[in-house]
Amino acid sequence: MNLVPDRLPRRRDEARAMFRNAILDAAEAVFAERGFHGARIQDIAERARIAVGTVYNHFSQKDDVLSALLEERTEGLLAQVRADDREDEPAAFRPRLEARVARMLAYVQKHRAFFAIANEHGLFAGAVAPSARASARNLERMETFRAVFRAIVEEGIASGDLEPFDADALSRFLGGTMRAFVLTSLAQDGADVRAQATMTIDLFLYGASRRRKRAK
Repeated sequence: MNLVPDRLPRRRDEARAMFRNAILDAAEAVFAERGFHGARIQDIAERARIAVGTVYNHFSQKDDVLSALLEERTEGLLAQVRADDREDEPAAFRPRLEARVARMLAYVQKHRAFFAIANEHGLFAGAVAPSARASARNLERMETFRAVFRAIVEEGIASGDLEPFDADALSRFLGGTMRAFVLTSLAQDGADVRAQATMTIDLFLYGASRRRKRAK
């Protein structure tokens, strides 16, 4: 049986995915260097070492490149917070949550320059993205983050590590605390993400009140 015709569509899909990833990686660097408004499709093509026409084969305009990059990096960020399919995830609630936050902050540090641009376009605030077509999707991303935070809170309530307060209120508080440290991380190159994760969880679980040493 000749399998070559069956392989051709798969190879075309793999080649298309390869070019798309190259365009997005190049766009991340160009947006970080020049800002979204200062970047041109030509700059992205030059950084990716491909023809300008190849970029337009994948994206009709610059806004579409940014929207796709937001999608990719947002999914990557969410993957750091989710604990699904992670065999090495701690079993107890606090260390598991701390590990998630540390991974999230490390991911932001890795893509710090881009997330600074993304923040300007409302990724962490639910604001309108640079094009009207992207605004609804941006709000949907924020709802996805809220759902992940709510799932974390529900885990903590179920395990007895969190008081059975209103889950929506707790998830907003957790999301706000994490957002504050994410934004701080954008301004700090080489931040200690483990220390920041520990402080994030301390503030979420205990607030800012002084913890007295237990008497021996």
